[in-house]
Amino acid sequence: MENREQSLSVQKALVILELIGGADEPVTVTEIVKTTGINKTTVLRILSTFGEERYIERDKASGGYRLGVNLIAVAQRALRQNPLIIRAKPILDEIVALTGDSGLLMTLERGMSLCVERRASTTPIKVVGTDLGTRSPVHAGGGPFALLAFSSDEFVDEYLSKPLQKATAKTIVEPAAVRERIREARERGYTIGSEDLFEYIVAVGIPIRNNRGQMLGSLSIGGLVHRFPHERCIELGRKLIEISARHLR
Repeated sequence: MENREQSLSVQKALVILELIGGADEPVTVTEIVKTTGINKTTVLRILSTFGEERYIERDKASGGYRLGVNLIAVAQRALRQNPLIIRAKPILDEIVALTGDSGLLMTLERGMSLCVERRASTTPIKVVGTDLGTRSPVHAGGGPFALLAFSSDEFVDEYLSKPLQKATAKTIVEPAAVRERIREARERGYTIGSEDLFEYIVAVGIPIRNNRGQMLGSLSIGGLVHRFPHERCIELGRKLIEISARHLR
């Protein structure tokens, strides 16, 4: 019983930490209680513990909480140790330098894509879309869809057994149509997401695997739709395969 209670306490603490980390602005106690359903006494106790360890800090102006310096330091060390980032960084650096477009690294997390690295574009117009820590459905977008398309058939079957939500008017949600996209992606080796995750954003993605062939995540290059006509998407897809093959020998 005691172990069960300790486990639940840890789960509640992580829920609160993820809520604070995923917010754009400091989160108040009232907002935490309302969003998580955790009682105020427990919330205050958890916040106090995180505060003492400097995993969170309080914003004096709003009274809300944001991530603290110690957690940021831990996150930075985790990123430097991440197998996907270590393996894909040379590819990401080269393709972003070559194209000037935004580059992303994503990993599969609880059936969704999680962005763990981002390179901003060098074009005058900055793209607002996926950022560090963003979670997205894997049936849309360039990078997220690569996670689905190049996963095992068992994972695909399980994912497509559940209702799929539309992110934009162009999101494909019919299982048969998604399977056809998967077939095409596997055949050519890369994915194309055209305004199906964010309006006006197009991205091309490839899987990143370790030396044993296991998928670590995905890498994508993307930007505004006017920079990504279909012919350029095909060119970028082939270029990504070429660069990744050279770096991942």
